[in-house]
Amino acid sequence: MLKIHCPVCRKSFLWTDDMPPKGECPNSDCEANYDIHAALKQNIERHEETVQKNVLVCPSCGKEIPSRLTICRHCGNVVFGTHFFRERYLFMGVCILLIGISLIVKYLVK
Repeated sequence: MLKIHCPVCRKSFLWTDDMPPKGECPNSDCEANYDIHAALKQNIERHEETVQKNVLVCPSCGKEIPSRLTICRHCGNVVFGTHFFRERYLFMGVCILLIGISLIVKYLVK
């Protein structure tokens, strides 16, 4: 089964295996012809565009990245959603956080 949109009357219908590959639009007011091969090709092209839109790119360099939270292989920046920062800033932030936690544990926890 494939959903086909008639280019003339703009109505859609379901093509099934028992229907001919080429034929007339089932709408009684329309005399346009349909071609299952052309409709299938349009369907595939539409899905390929959708897949290409879902590719994640690094906001810094614009190259493809595997996930939203990663280190870009191309520019080396840490990507966090739509934000990015250098790897050394992440390292410094973690160090400052650990120093702060160790000071809290040392002086406030008895």
